Amino acid sequence: MLGEAKTMPSIRVAVLSDDPLLAQALLRTIAGERSFAVVGEGRRAAFGAPLRAARPQVLLVDSRMEGALALCGQLRRQGGPAVIFMAGGDDDAWAMTALSAGARGILAGGVRAQDLVKAVRVVSEGQVWARRDVLARTVRGATSSVAAHEVEPMPDPRLSGREREVYRKAAMGLSNEELAKRLAISQATVKAHLTSIFQKLGLRGRAELAAAYHGLLPLAPRRSGPARSRRPRSGYPLRSK
Repeated sequence: MLGEAKTMPSIRVAVLSDDPLLAQALLRTIAGERSFAVVGEGRRAAFGAPLRAARPQVLLVDSRMEGALALCGQLRRQGGPAVIFMAGGDDDAWAMTALSAGARGILAGGVRAQDLVKAVRVVSEGQVWARRDVLARTVRGATSSVAAHEVEPMPDPRLSGREREVYRKAAMGLSNEELAKRLAISQATVKAHLTSIFQKLGLRGRAELAAAYHGLLPLAPRRSGPARSRRPRSGYPLRSK
């Protein structure tokens, strides 16, 4: 009706933790946000029928639970909700393993409520919330693995043949100058190809490009009309400078 305020759809969030204090703190924070909706909770690292029926978009998982990493990998393979690991600690090696397993966010114990809210919003938009240095090391590790095994992701049909070349080589860390020399094109043409790739795949900068290429960041869904870039947010979301 005219004059009626439009309401944004709520972000559907579920919580998995066997720590009652952590679970209640998370549920209280999520329930306190008008744009969030608590749709489920559990006491073990499992995504059973009730949670599947609730269709959460973001799953807050206590990283200390047995089977947490395995659940994350399972949900990634099945196209399930985005996982944010809670109480992640300061172990960089574990954080890299979690991101490689498909985690979209990592938050330490005692995280501030406002940071939790920001992380849920950022992850629900398809971005990654993690420390930049850990994210960069994870991408470098994925790059080394691809180079060592000569295994490449399936090409995205939205990209032209030349764009796929630029996408692949840029994800390996080549600069614009190096790309221009390798492909025998001008740097201006390289920039034009990168701009087109960013728009078609819904990416913002080289950091997101590398993470998406190596499977650490989901690509934007295909659109029938022109692609739109995602709105930047402050905090830890993945972005290049």
